[in-house]
Amino acid sequence: MLKQLMYAFIDHFGERLIPLMPNPVNQLKLSHIKLKGLHKKHERPLRIVHLSDMHIGFQFDYEDLIHVIKQVNQQKPDIVCITGDVFDNLDRFKENSDRYIPLFKTIQARHKFFVYGNHDQRAHRTHDLERVMQHAEIEILNNYGKYITYDNESIYMCGTDDIINSGGNIDQMLYNKTHDAYTIALIHEPDFARFTKRFDVDLQLSGHSHGGQIALPILGAPVRPMLGRKYYRGLYTLKYRQHKMQLHTSTGLGTTHFPVRIGARPEITLIEINK
Repeated sequence: MLKQLMYAFIDHFGERLIPLMPNPVNQLKLSHIKLKGLHKKHERPLRIVHLSDMHIGFQFDYEDLIHVIKQVNQQKPDIVCITGDVFDNLDRFKENSDRYIPLFKTIQARHKFFVYGNHDQRAHRTHDLERVMQHAEIEILNNYGKYITYDNESIYMCGTDDIINSGGNIDQMLYNKTHDAYTIALIHEPDFARFTKRFDVDLQLSGHSHGGQIALPILGAPVRPMLGRKYYRGLYTLKYRQHKMQLHTSTGLGTTHFPVRIGARPEITLIEINK
C-alpha cells in the first residue's frame, strides 16, 4: 500500500512536468542489428522490428503511436515484437483503451507478438489490454510458444508472463517446442536472461530499463529498475556451457514517473537474421 502511494505521488508530480518538457519521440532513432543463427541461408534475411515500453497515458500518446507505427511499417518487417509496458497505468488512463485497437491494427507484419510488462500488470487490468491486443490481431505469448514459418524454415516464437509480478515460466514457454528451430523469446525484464541462457533459446528480446532513461557521460545510468540493471541497453552475448544466447534490450519509446530522457533516446530496432 505504501509503495502504491509513493508511486502515485511520483506519477502525479511527473505528470505536472509533461507540458514543460520536450517530447522524447522527437528524438526517435532507428537501430539496425544483423545477426546469424538461422538454419538455412535466405535470399532476404528475416526482418524483426522490436518495440518496447510505450507507457501510453503518461507522456507517450495517440499521435506518438501514429508516428511510431509509420516508421515500423517503412521497415517492411516479417515479425513485430512488443516487449511490454504498452500502457503506463490502466487504472489512471483517461481515454478508452479500445480507441487504440484500430491504430495497433495498422501495424503491417505477417506476425505480431506481445508480452506483458510490469506496468501492464500494475493496475491488475490485464483483461483490458488482452482485449485490445486480441482485437488488434496481436498475439500474446503469455508463458506460451508456437512455431511460425519463414521462407520454409521453422522459427519458434515464445514469451513469458511479466517476471516481477508473475514470475514467468520458461518450461511452459518452451513446452510446445517439439523439434529444433531458431528460438526467439520475448521477456520484459532483461536480467532474467541469466536463467533464459540455460535453455534452448537463441535470442531474447527485452525492454523495461528504458536504457536507464537518464544516462550520463562516465556515470552511465545511475538509476536502473529491478531486473533491468545489468543488461540495460543494447546487444549482449551470454554463454552457458556450450550454448550461446543473444539478448537485445530496447531503450523503449516512452517515459514513466518523470517525462525526461537524457542520453537514452527512444528507439525502434530492426533486427535482421540469416544463417
